[in-house]
Amino acid sequence: MNGQGNGRARWRRRRRNGSIAVALALLATGGGEALATQYAQHRIAASVQRSIGLDSAPQVRVKGFPVSLQLARRVITEADITAAQVPAALNGRVLTIQDLAVRLHGVRQEQDGRERADEAEVTATLAYDDLSAFYGIDIDRSDGDDQVMATTRVPLLGQVSASAHVGVAGARAIGLDDVRLSENVPPAARTLLEKALERQAPLDSLPEGLALRSVAATDHGIVALMSGHDVELRPRVA
Repeated sequence: MNGQGNGRARWRRRRRNGSIAVALALLATGGGEALATQYAQHRIAASVQRSIGLDSAPQVRVKGFPVSLQLARRVITEADITAAQVPAALNGRVLTIQDLAVRLHGVRQEQDGRERADEAEVTATLAYDDLSAFYGIDIDRSDGDDQVMATTRVPLLGQVSASAHVGVAGARAIGLDDVRLSENVPPAARTLLEKALERQAPLDSLPEGLALRSVAATDHGIVALMSGHDVELRPRVA
């Protein structure tokens, strides 16, 4: 009888010890996975901040499980990056991106420490205040689809406005075209507005390999959608 009781006790101890061992293994695995995730996110954030010239590190969220296995294979399956107040041009007049959202697929670290992604999708929102500073005249949303209103003051005439269509001006530039003014606007004022709106808004400081796909005027600003393959997380303009 005692032997049977001792057998049950030993079985309960083995079961308890086994459960503890499994729990400790899970805790160790969970802790290691948390550290792997933190390391991958910090690595990508530091690379992006250094490459694009951000004042602070962007927010990075690495997806997929386990991240430790992704690191061992040297490929991060997917990562989301968000940043604010991003300089969009490195030369000449600077255009600031108010909000930047980047989704990367297949992220690898190069020998120089920069990150490269198999694919990337980017959403860049430019506030009207920043566009006004870039163009040197007031830019705001207009009533028409993808239309903005450009307004400036002209000596002796006062305030003069024109509507313009916002669209893709190149692989990495936003442009304003189809400028329309009222017929009674003097030639000098017309020339002033048209000349100011000829300037393209470049997105050259965003990662190499991205191309502009579409542009839309919204209540919050101009929203540009970009995508690309084999994207290196460094500015196109050195």
